[in-house]
Amino acid sequence: MLDNSGIALGVGDDAALFGTTLIAKDIMAEGVHFTSGAPFSHIMQKLLTANVSDIAAMGGVAKYALLGIAVPEGREISAEDIVRPFESYGVKLIGGDTTSSASGFFVSLTIVGERNEYVLTRSGAKVGDLLFLSRPAGRVRQLLDREVAGNTDNYNHYLVRAETALGDFLGRTGIANSCIDVSDGIGRDASHIADKSGVKIVVEHSEVPYDNFSVEYALGSGEEFSLLFTVAPDRVDELKAAYPYVIHIGRVEAGSGVWLEKDGQLTDISNVGYEHSF
Repeated sequence: MLDNSGIALGVGDDAALFGTTLIAKDIMAEGVHFTSGAPFSHIMQKLLTANVSDIAAMGGVAKYALLGIAVPEGREISAEDIVRPFESYGVKLIGGDTTSSASGFFVSLTIVGERNEYVLTRSGAKVGDLLFLSRPAGRVRQLLDREVAGNTDNYNHYLVRAETALGDFLGRTGIANSCIDVSDGIGRDASHIADKSGVKIVVEHSEVPYDNFSVEYALGSGEEFSLLFTVAPDRVDELKAAYPYVIHIGRVEAGSGVWLEKDGQLTDISNVGYEHSF
């Protein structure tokens, strides 16, 4: 059993909290989170984005990082590829370790952030809240599917950005009652909010934006690193005034689970998401 004594927030949210400090950690392995052909610079960008997104989902600001890399024999990495993503997010790399690997890249990052006045959690959703998504989903999954199928001329899905400004805004204003970042897919990540908050989340099919794929396809797209959050109706105007692009995709009701509402029918999508493997 993990000991959370002395910790304000521990296992069960996007980051641990003690005092004013937020800490999160992600591990990524070749063949699970990225393909063998992916450029190392893109892998680093994805790793840092995943961690920074966890801090943003808590309404905080990422400050420092510790990096671990296991490099397979014959593969080369440059200092520039390591440092550039940190500079792009304004995060200071303060230490870490590098070792060799028998096979495949392995990267691990610990991110240290600072909380804002309001700490966002998965457990604060309330009946009557509206569900918002910070940007459309599905494009990441589409590009990943093409990469896995052998189309290696575009690795742009590794370069999506964390919603740092929005996370900071939500943490400063307390507009969001609950929040999570979309790493496992909207259905599965919304289920974490539903479970922790003891509520039912309804995703409205007609409100989910999609491009040249289905709504169901978009809901299962992982590693989007967008923010999924709930807001009380009386604070929606304040949210939209500052961030007009956020998308209302559903609502919070009494009950349990995550459901897709289409033509008056409800379908359980609590387990709809992305499996981290190739």
